[in-house]
Amino acid sequence: MLTIDWIVLAVLAVSAILGMFFGFGKLLKFFTGGIVGFIISIVVVYFFTGIVSSWDFVKELMGKLHAVMVEADNGFVDFLMDIGIEKIILYAAIFIVAQIIRIIIVNIIKGIVEIDNPLMKAINKFFGLVFMLAAVCALTLIVFQIVHAIGGETAENFRQNITGTFRLEWVYDNNPLNALFEKLGEAAQNFGGVLIPSLA
Repeated sequence: MLTIDWIVLAVLAVSAILGMFFGFGKLLKFFTGGIVGFIISIVVVYFFTGIVSSWDFVKELMGKLHAVMVEADNGFVDFLMDIGIEKIILYAAIFIVAQIIRIIIVNIIKGIVEIDNPLMKAINKFFGLVFMLAAVCALTLIVFQIVHAIGGETAENFRQNITGTFRLEWVYDNNPLNALFEKLGEAAQNFGGVLIPSLA
């Protein structure tokens, strides 16, 4: 085994210990808060906007808002209509709802797994271990994807440094985030085109 393999094993071991120490409830609240919680809500907006916008009462509300703006007939309202203010309002509403639901669900799960009895304590520690290891693996994939996106000599040198390690080079070559980030990039362009028609 190469030195980097031992480093990876040490990182995984420390992560497992930290996961058991903090427990699933605390780790879940920590990792789903802040910027990660923001990103989760954006992903929810992306996947659920099409579903929500097809609901009859949502169509009715957006239609009424559009009618009011048409009747207003002034330059500022025309600008809002040009950038698709109805859709922006819908995105914002779904984002706020997603944030609220996320907070409620996380607090409920945290309250359940942190119940003070031996069984729940064991479950909390076990899933804390699993969650922490999963977080480290996800972070590794993200780092690999960033290096892959940079490309050029940086990516070549990185790939060479992990050659001969236990599975790291395979993970780098078969990183599922490469395809995912390409899709997200396309989605971001489409999203921008919806908000600002000139970008479409």
